[in-house]
Amino acid sequence: MRLWMNSKYVTKGDYFLVNKENERYVNDAIKNGASKIICDTNKTYEITTKKVNNIYDYIASFYKDKIDELKLIGVTGTNGKTTTCYLIYQMLNSIGVKTSYIGTIGFYLNDKVKSLNNTTPSIDSLYNLLLDSYNAGCKVVVMEVSSHALRQDRVHGLLFDAVIITNVTEEHQDYHKNMKDYINSKRKIIYMLKNNKICILNKKDKHYKKFINKSNKNIIIGKDIKIKKYKIELEKTNVTIKDKKKINLELSLLGDFNIYNYVMAYVTLKELGYKNDKFIKASYNYKAPIGRMQKIKYKNNAIFIDYAHTPDAVLNVLKTVRKINSNGVVTIIGSGGDRDKEKREKMGSIACVYSNYVIFTSDNPRGEDPKSIVNDMLKGAFGKYEVILDRKKAIEKGISLLNGNKILMILGKGHENYQIIKGVKHHFSDLEEVMNIISKK
Repeated sequence: MRLWMNSKYVTKGDYFLVNKENERYVNDAIKNGASKIICDTNKTYEITTKKVNNIYDYIASFYKDKIDELKLIGVTGTNGKTTTCYLIYQMLNSIGVKTSYIGTIGFYLNDKVKSLNNTTPSIDSLYNLLLDSYNAGCKVVVMEVSSHALRQDRVHGLLFDAVIITNVTEEHQDYHKNMKDYINSKRKIIYMLKNNKICILNKKDKHYKKFINKSNKNIIIGKDIKIKKYKIELEKTNVTIKDKKKINLELSLLGDFNIYNYVMAYVTLKELGYKNDKFIKASYNYKAPIGRMQKIKYKNNAIFIDYAHTPDAVLNVLKTVRKINSNGVVTIIGSGGDRDKEKREKMGSIACVYSNYVIFTSDNPRGEDPKSIVNDMLKGAFGKYEVILDRKKAIEKGISLLNGNKILMILGKGHENYQIIKGVKHHFSDLEEVMNIISKK
């Protein structure tokens, strides 16, 4: 028996949770087999009805006994959430600690992946995923916690054994309106800790001090744990960190931002009591998630597909590949429609600064005109660039420019396999397009 707020998920015997936002779907839930209504309204329905003060409190208390058996690790930040979570997921499973992952690229459990509508699902879906994890024998759940979820109380009632704040840069200003609200939404997570109250912070983030809570065990990467030096190559990154003693690591991850992601994951698990020597020995085996600096070799060139869709993320990935010995960088980039317009000019400028050639294209225009979006980006453009609104043709052109040890960056969509155009979701995968094109060369 499960609790649901979405009538579509209700099956025979489940309880349907009702508030003012979803009460119009009560009849649908009853038709689907709901055996009881839990509500915080004053209405009575045709099946057994229980009135409560707060349905979110009811969800948390209903699942509490089982959820308390799980170690919860929460990761928030503008960039790096997915990679950091995915690393923790791999690291724990590799040493026999059964772990599930909830986040942008889906729900990972037992090597199976279930797609999710949001980085952090609705509260009823989230608690049911935690229940699935418990029922499958998981000891740990690592999850991305978005600013939207924190502001909308989707993680109501959860307490984490450890949290990580990767970084905070400008993003989601269409929703939060200003950085103060964005930061305050994310800060909520530092008051949701239990046990040793482990909070991992990134000194490289200019806002990190705002996430220091004196009642937590705050560990600052770059201060308490120092990254001494690193060297980025096309196939690997060598890095030395100082954690009481010097530790040398060889990672398959590229970019100094990914070094921070790895070190934050490593330190979190060490603080939770897992033996760090196992992770050190296997450090090269841990991979970035799909669509995060995902590399495809093409003749003597390299193609990278990455989810970078904020100014800071675009800057990080392009600065990384500029450090790799190559004969030039070609970048394909767009910006999402019906989202922060302020970031478009910045992204256009960054792409031109760190690329030898830029192709501006569409990237989930949603309800906006793709040409209008690109025109906003072009306000920051200079040097060698062109506009190809058809993303498939843009990728074809980018690949045609590869000759003699060049790098092609395809940014913005990463793991996504769709384009949203005028409210309609069309299948489109950057990876599929690349593989189809190069297979014909």
